[in-house]
Amino acid sequence: MQLNEIRVDPLTNRQEDPLSNRPEQGSKMAMSEIQGTSSQTNERSLWLSGIMRGVEGAKTKQRYSGPMIPKVPDKLKHENKECYKPSVVSIGPYHYKDRQNKLHEAEKLKVQMAREFVLDSKIKDIEILYSEVAKVAENAKRFYEGSSISCFDDEQFTRMMFLDGCFILQFIRGVMDNKLDMSDQQIILVKQDLLLLENQLPFSVLKSLMSLKNDGDDRGKEININDFLLLQILQQSDQRRPVWVLSWLVKGYLLLLLIYTSVVYPFHILQGKDSFFFSPLFGILVAGVIFVCKMVASLMRSLLCGNKWQAAKYHWPPHQEPVHILELLYSMFVRSQKEKHKLSLRSCCIYDLPGRLRNLFPKSKLGKRGHNLYYSAKDLQKVGIHFKPSKTSTLMDVKFVSSIFYATLKIPSITIEKATRSMLLNLVAYETAAFLDDLWVTSYICFIDSLIDDAEDVKVLRSKGILTNYLGPDQKVADLFNQIGRSLEPNTNIVYNDVKRKINVSCDSTWKKWIAEWLQTYFSSPWAFIAFVAAAAVLVLTATQTYYTVYPYKSSDSPMSVGT
Repeated sequence: MQLNEIRVDPLTNRQEDPLSNRPEQGSKMAMSEIQGTSSQTNERSLWLSGIMRGVEGAKTKQRYSGPMIPKVPDKLKHENKECYKPSVVSIGPYHYKDRQNKLHEAEKLKVQMAREFVLDSKIKDIEILYSEVAKVAENAKRFYEGSSISCFDDEQFTRMMFLDGCFILQFIRGVMDNKLDMSDQQIILVKQDLLLLENQLPFSVLKSLMSLKNDGDDRGKEININDFLLLQILQQSDQRRPVWVLSWLVKGYLLLLLIYTSVVYPFHILQGKDSFFFSPLFGILVAGVIFVCKMVASLMRSLLCGNKWQAAKYHWPPHQEPVHILELLYSMFVRSQKEKHKLSLRSCCIYDLPGRLRNLFPKSKLGKRGHNLYYSAKDLQKVGIHFKPSKTSTLMDVKFVSSIFYATLKIPSITIEKATRSMLLNLVAYETAAFLDDLWVTSYICFIDSLIDDAEDVKVLRSKGILTNYLGPDQKVADLFNQIGRSLEPNTNIVYNDVKRKINVSCDSTWKKWIAEWLQTYFSSPWAFIAFVAAAAVLVLTATQTYYTVYPYKSSDSPMSVGT
């Protein structure tokens, strides 16, 4: 065969031999091509259907397919790397190598606290407690990344789970009972380490230890940890009604006195009745009694029901449980309200009247600027928007209520201390690594960051009971939220978008701006308000005197009237 008899197929780029183009071979090649085309079609159909099955599966998927206790995403470690590493104690396998170096002292403490935990338990048999942990140790391995536990055999992993679990529970018990042989600084650092995402222990391990300690009472297994997070981390038990209630009561008393002296007393003069019930002294006494009663009731309610803003305990469904302590804390921050408060007649009719009236008119174009917040706390206060702490600590309880004269922004209260930065960042890391749909903590930080520009904004929120500052000067709190806010990606989900739109609409109201300016002019201080009341009283009395000068009062007992 000559070289010129060999040709190349331009479609397949293969050499063809003319001698091989026989009828039998040609038919076989045709059949193979048909079969190849059919297999490609089937393969394409399977591939396309696989794509659709993946989409359908993503709709019904509740959790991501990664480890239940993931590591912090690398993109979050860029600026705040120190907030994700333990400073005193290592829990779990992720930072196990540090136990031989800077965290070595805590390992000795773990042995001591494990011994105390066993002695405090009802069983008092360490073998039985260890066997309970061994039952769940194999399943606990699935909570971590495989590369982090590959260096542990079953016995080593179980020992780690046992010591860490005993330490956590005994530490929580000691903090709640105030019976820990540790300094305050060490306790603060251990609390901070227990809330790190990479420093978590499977809740099933803690559950196995608590099942024997609590006599098998299933209802009480999370109570100890729940109270620890509520009282020691969220610090909601010390919340009280803010001091500004007293100032508003005084202003209300003076306002009632103004109404009496400007309306009731002139009516008394015009009628010419000399009665104690229409005298200014009686008005002073009545107004004083009313507001003293309100003041006493407010103070008693604050003292006896100081946990009004306290977050209610969260009970997990019987068939579910939190994956770890950080997820339990996250559920306390973010959860739906189960109790529906009944609206009073005033709330249904009068309080909602402005909203109903607004629905009768077309919305202004100024309110359609989007969901970004353009004003800080002090700017919002200048346009008649007041701040008030929410009744719960859940991040869902952010509401904006608008009325005819002013508006109120309700925000859950939060305590700011040294460990707050680490706690918030690890909550952000948890919801980011778990691929949650609604990033509540991230949205909350961005929302507060938009309200705070400097120390003056912190002072406004602190004076209203929304922020409790244990960190130091107000500027430190402002720097904390500004720095965390810059490290987070822009919030593009729907969380708080409706609240932000309502705030922007309220800021465009000229009427509310006038009311706010009037209140700031005459109600900014007690002296300004007293001067306003005095000026109003002088005007009323001057008008009354002028009226009697022009129209002198004729008494029915005068001699002229008797003669007629």
